[in-house]
Amino acid sequence: MSAADSVVVPYREVERILLQTEAAKGFEEAAKSDPTLSDLQRATRMAATGHILTQLRKAEREARPNVLNSPQDALAARFQSLIASGAGGELKLTPLPTGGLEAKFDTKHWAAWGGTWLWAKLFHIVPHAMVRPQTTVANPLPESARIAVLGDWGTDLYGAPKIARQIKKDKKPYSMLLHLGDVYYTGTNSEEKSRFLDKWPYRKEATNRALNSNHEMYSGGDAYFEEALPKFGQDGSYFAYQNRHWTLVGLDVAFRDHAIDDEQVEWLRTIIRGAGDRRLVLFSHHQLYSHFESQGDKLWNHSGFGAILKSKRVFAWYWGHEHRCAIFENPDERFGLYGRCIGHSGMPQSRSRTRNLPRAPEFEAAEWRRQAAAVVAGNQLPSCLVLDGPNPYIANEEDEFSPNGYAVLNFDGPKLTEEVCSAEGVVIYQRVLVT
Repeated sequence: MSAADSVVVPYREVERILLQTEAAKGFEEAAKSDPTLSDLQRATRMAATGHILTQLRKAEREARPNVLNSPQDALAARFQSLIASGAGGELKLTPLPTGGLEAKFDTKHWAAWGGTWLWAKLFHIVPHAMVRPQTTVANPLPESARIAVLGDWGTDLYGAPKIARQIKKDKKPYSMLLHLGDVYYTGTNSEEKSRFLDKWPYRKEATNRALNSNHEMYSGGDAYFEEALPKFGQDGSYFAYQNRHWTLVGLDVAFRDHAIDDEQVEWLRTIIRGAGDRRLVLFSHHQLYSHFESQGDKLWNHSGFGAILKSKRVFAWYWGHEHRCAIFENPDERFGLYGRCIGHSGMPQSRSRTRNLPRAPEFEAAEWRRQAAAVVAGNQLPSCLVLDGPNPYIANEEDEFSPNGYAVLNFDGPKLTEEVCSAEGVVIYQRVLVT
């Protein structure tokens, strides 16, 4: 087992470390000696330890103490990665009752560890350059194509290993296995290897594709761009596939956090021109909108990308980031697309905001609930089905978290049938979107 395998870094361990007096003194000295900072920047960064604790405390209130959780915050996630790696000290791993191993970190050199070394690891992160596709021509997609979609799967915990086993032993062939992004805590080289690439459900007949994510960019994205993409034979962080009826596009909306860049939009316009009257399906890590979490305002407010969305050219969009499974029942009014969140493949998701929603009585194979249509951030969002019920893979806390699972998209000529599967591979939702 590598140091990153199944390691959980809870708030209590981070608090214990950051309250080490010698480590705090080392951190303060590093701040004072950094010549690149203004006084204001220095003061802000010296407050980083308090910020890390605040973010982790907030995240743990949702996820509870004994499960893997990581806030959408670069500093806090980087600190968790450092502890999980055991770098600069000694790491002891204690089994958790919920699954995984709790990190217990120690070092005989707290002042040095908390000084310039920690300062560099937290603040001196240089983002990897974006790796772009080498062509503006879509790759060929079989006329009958079956695609597995996994979101936020890179944990090696809870339902994630079960999902991998089910996909590997599935008797039906796949054309593509697609990860919507997020390898925890920050997609470092060791995490990318042990929680993602080594555990991915490779099949000889299937193309593998991985989308960029905010958690992988928290470490600069080096492992994603230099390890994951070459391993998958993928020439860029965004891509397109096409057959006679469908054009499928994976986007990188994480290199710029929850946003998109001009060059990628121009590439997408070229892909769309080549698509003709084919239906367009998008995939990304971040969401366009949500009933429960943040909105993609930087996406729809981008002049070029916003124009594409407002033209109602996109038929459907599958995203992750939010650790739920949420199926919007109708196209939204503003953009006219079917929105789907498939972010429930590996991370725990608290049921606190969904368990009291009304049950969708037409489903018997799983506990689906219905969030009513509502205006959110100026958008009239349609009602959505939200997967709820207990998670059997989080021992002793099953009732607190919703289930893990994945989606399967079946393209058969002009027909599209979407399925949501449990971690055990049981189809718990099915809909023919196009007959």
